[in-house]
Amino acid sequence: MTLQIISLVLTVVGTLLLGVSLPPIRSICEGDVYQCRRWKALGALVMAFMVGYVLFGVEVARSGAGPVELVVALVLCGGGIFVILVVRMSLASIRNIQRIAALERYRALHDDLTELPNRALLHERIQQAISLARRRGEAVAVLLLDLDRFKEINDALGHFYGDYILQLTASRLREAVRDSDTVSRLGGDEFAVVLIGAGVSEAAAVAEKIAKALAEPFMVEGHSLNVGASVGIALFPDHGDDAEILLQRADVAMYEAKRAGETLAVYRAEHDQYTWQRLTLIGELRQAIDKGRLDLHYQPKVDLATGRVRGVEALVRWPHEQKGLLYSDAFIPLAEQAGLIRPLTLWVFEHAVRQATAWRHEGLVLTVSVNLSVKDLQDVDFPRKVERIFHLEGGDPSRFMVELTEGSMMLNPERALQVISALHRIGLRLAIDDFGTGYSSFAYLKQLPASEIKIDKSFVRHMVEEENDAAIVRSTIDLAHNLDLRVVAEGVENVATLEALRRLRCDMVQGFVVSPPLPAAEIPGWMRRFSLGGTWDAREGTAAPPLGTGGGGG
Repeated sequence: MTLQIISLVLTVVGTLLLGVSLPPIRSICEGDVYQCRRWKALGALVMAFMVGYVLFGVEVARSGAGPVELVVALVLCGGGIFVILVVRMSLASIRNIQRIAALERYRALHDDLTELPNRALLHERIQQAISLARRRGEAVAVLLLDLDRFKEINDALGHFYGDYILQLTASRLREAVRDSDTVSRLGGDEFAVVLIGAGVSEAAAVAEKIAKALAEPFMVEGHSLNVGASVGIALFPDHGDDAEILLQRADVAMYEAKRAGETLAVYRAEHDQYTWQRLTLIGELRQAIDKGRLDLHYQPKVDLATGRVRGVEALVRWPHEQKGLLYSDAFIPLAEQAGLIRPLTLWVFEHAVRQATAWRHEGLVLTVSVNLSVKDLQDVDFPRKVERIFHLEGGDPSRFMVELTEGSMMLNPERALQVISALHRIGLRLAIDDFGTGYSSFAYLKQLPASEIKIDKSFVRHMVEEENDAAIVRSTIDLAHNLDLRVVAEGVENVATLEALRRLRCDMVQGFVVSPPLPAAEIPGWMRRFSLGGTWDAREGTAAPPLGTGGGGG
């Protein structure tokens, strides 16, 4: 009788545990649509097992139990425990991944400094506002503004205080508009506001309110700083019916307000001459490309395991006669808009291949990375042109890597994949740049012949202080290694971050903690200097690691 009772209790417990596992399976099905069929099959099996458990229990109750039945009951109870543990652990893992994915999407759509919507989310909000306004027969106002004296403050006090001013500006902008309106930071000191159901007079009133709010002095450590702003206004449907057009025309109106010394300006057609300054800069850039008046600087990438330089990233610079040395952020968007990005990319390839060949003849063998634009990936003839450059310059394609962002794949994924595959057949390797800021995540990695991903600096910069950033970096490194990909952390600016990345088994780092981008002529000397510089101790803050003769490959 005792064996019978114990067997029945164990069977009932096993059955209950199987039953308790069904709600988590249902939750997993609701949250994981891609694997739902498999989880439903598991749920059906669990219910079938429950029927078997019940039948066994009935048989034990009717016929009694011996040692054999007791062993079977123990196995059945153990099976129930195993199933509930597996299901609950799977549900916890899936929810954690979903939480990280949601956080990653939020970070991809919001400015890291101010937590405001970024340009991508702003476009979505404007298009949504336009669609709603069409149905209601209302207007939509887009306001674009930048801070008038921000550059002087940033230069005088440094980026820390400049960032603080931007955060205070974001707070004042939120307070100046309704909850239903959108405030966005586009980059630098440029912000945008979207007003739903606002005509010219309402938009002008909000612009005046914003200007008044920003005219109030900012108090920074006892100092009163005056900033101010210029605001440009464009309206749907009067000035355009598309987000990009409205932003462009609000931008034209903003520069008109600056030119006229006014607080605000509403877009007028006569303002839109593509601005003489912009046209002039486009012409100068075209000449700089044609006549080779650009420069390439190279930023080293260091292997954390060995302390050796594994490669460099080629970064284009423009020594402008009036404006001084311009970084790529200042003219790459202009080149893309003016149709100059393809000749610019080919110029970069030509000079990078030529430089790498010269270094190789000096005994310095490095992998060189070149950035691609979204428009390069839409040009099916681009791989042939790149192959011709390698043929003419005598370069080794296997020593080159092309870097592309997740977002550059989104315009036409099929054509982009065709171009990338053609580049890979030439011998070039592929890296995914700014990883974690786009929409594709790991879905496209399965299709791409990628060998490396670069974690965006927005996640790396604060990973020591921010637990969420550290979680994203850790998860990205683990998943990349599971896919047999190497990981490069961008924007590593201090030793603490470098050591944290080392503990997470990140493969390589790139950033000012190693070296800023250097002119080509300085790379061999930099390499030799640190080749002879003894042991690299990150705790001592040495600017760069010791390098072996020739700088290492990879």
